[in-house]
Amino acid sequence: MSALPDGMANGPSRSEAFSKDAQVWERPWSLEEIRQHSANWSLAADSGLFLFLQDFSHRMLSKTHEIEKQLDGLIRDTKATDSHLHSVFNDFLMLSNTQFIENVMHLITALHYLLLHLYFEGSS
Repeated sequence: MSALPDGMANGPSRSEAFSKDAQVWERPWSLEEIRQHSANWSLAADSGLFLFLQDFSHRMLSKTHEIEKQLDGLIRDTKATDSHLHSVFNDFLMLSNTQFIENVMHLITALHYLLLHLYFEGSS
């Protein structure tokens, strides 16, 4: 069961569904019509205002759902970007560790050659 009143489905606004020859109380009124008839308000004006407010509510809900979908997409994209960023950080850390190990190995090799050189120079 829908929370919307009968005739209020997700689709075109109600004002688009009314023909131009509809009775004045059978269609939503425009803001201009509401202003013009504010001094001599009638039951037809109440009906037009009611339909206007229903139409406005429907359009507001539709826009809210549209924005919600866009926001969900933005959140999904932000989480994906965060994941990629953490992956890049991890890659840099692994590269840093690899370079540290390579530098230590170069240092050990250089010390090894220096010790060999000193050993053979000292024995001659």
